[in-house]
Amino acid sequence: MVLDPQRWLELRRFRALVESGAVSLTEVAKETGLDRKTVRKYLSSTAASVPPRRTSNGRPRKKAVDEVAPLIDAMLRAEILIKGAVVHERLVKEYGSTINYQRVSAT
Repeated sequence: MVLDPQRWLELRRFRALVESGAVSLTEVAKETGLDRKTVRKYLSSTAASVPPRRTSNGRPRKKAVDEVAPLIDAMLRAEILIKGAVVHERLVKEYGSTINYQRVSAT
């Protein structure tokens, strides 16, 4: 689990208490609503002193709609007032796409 910066800061304020032995990891987990293993991970002595970031392999994340985006754009250019449901139906029937309606309507 990668914590967002706000939750990370909330958790880090317990670090001194855990290191001094005033509170246990289990108590911190109950207080923050996080799993005990997550608390241990982020409060360990080897934990980074900056908020965690999701790792990236340097490439942009591929989205499910990327492969059909040019088709959707072409349909929208041809018929400006076309509905998302119609676009989805055409993608499924004419192009055999397996993308779900929510992905099409969000585009």
